[in-house]
Amino acid sequence: MRILHTADWHAGRTLHGADRTPEVRAALTELADMAISEKVDVVVVAGDLFDSRNPSAAAEDAVYDFFLRTGAAGIPSVVIAGNHDSPARFDAVASMLKLTRVHTVGSFRPAGQGGLLQLDLEAGRLKVAALPFLSERRMIDADALLHKDLGAQRDSYREVMRKLVQNLTHGFDHGSVNLLAMHTTFEGATLANSEYAFHCTSSYTVPPSIVPDSANYVAVGHIHKPQPIEGLPENKARYSGSPLQLDFGEVGDAKYALLVEAAPGKPSKVTPLPMSAGRKLFRVAVTEDELDARFDQIAELDGWLKLVVTLERVRPGLKEHLQQTLPNLLTVEQVLPGEKGQDIERIDLRALSLVDAYRSYLVEEKGQEKPDQLVALFQALHDEVSA
Repeated sequence: MRILHTADWHAGRTLHGADRTPEVRAALTELADMAISEKVDVVVVAGDLFDSRNPSAAAEDAVYDFFLRTGAAGIPSVVIAGNHDSPARFDAVASMLKLTRVHTVGSFRPAGQGGLLQLDLEAGRLKVAALPFLSERRMIDADALLHKDLGAQRDSYREVMRKLVQNLTHGFDHGSVNLLAMHTTFEGATLANSEYAFHCTSSYTVPPSIVPDSANYVAVGHIHKPQPIEGLPENKARYSGSPLQLDFGEVGDAKYALLVEAAPGKPSKVTPLPMSAGRKLFRVAVTEDELDARFDQIAELDGWLKLVVTLERVRPGLKEHLQQTLPNLLTVEQVLPGEKGQDIERIDLRALSLVDAYRSYLVEEKGQEKPDQLVALFQALHDEVSA
């Protein structure tokens, strides 16, 4: 059985004001052509199809066009929601998407209520245990947040995740290709410095032991850097990564879709298929003098550009001035003597919940190392107001 594993499309993404949706559309067109040319039996999308819970019409059009193409070619898809997606929106269009052979799981469902999918394909029977993203804040009750330390909360989270995986995979059998689709963070995962930190924190990771022996393959989304799962055989579980460089935390990263060849009771074979769609991202660090000397070289870079310029003093309007001759320049970071450039992009607070934003404020602005009690109280107030 030939399975195309992809994730983290982030349709609707903007980068310093530049709409990346046309590039995402090009990447999805490339993916659809790849699925057809590679004669895959099924496509598995492990979450974060969209960049926000209320995507633009252009973003939805790009995503649904992919499924129209693959569905018309007779290729079914299995899709789970990621932390950027709206589970309710996914579930609302699930019946309609079935018309294009797309099987969607937005909200978590136990195995007997749609969480364990069975697809009878020409290549054989495929069982997919579908585990969409679940916020740790919804999985750990208020009492635990108030009275348990972070280590105990982490253990509670892992125990719940283990039970969910056990429920979903209990129906795996030796006559099927058994696949677990997840949107989560495994221990030891290497971030691409573009994921939102609160949904990738080491406090809420899952261990490799959560994966049952009966799974032929685990298709994971959430981390944008393609990689195997530490502690598991290399072809047992993988992050496919994002199909294009999404922001400057991914500069230099190669992008792939993963072709998984699986058979019942046998180890899987995974082949990375390189992606070429989308503009490359460049991060160039120069001094003020070097900027003039290297200007022609910088102007020849074919892609979106971030400049980190070391200056003796701040120069207001520098970005706007440079954009007159560097139309691909998206952002300029001015670094003064004694300062260090920021290698990691700022967290987009619009993509965080209010509770996560409050935690960020306490840790980064107030310097509190253990803000869990205040965060729990804030969570309780937030839930009361939102009820």
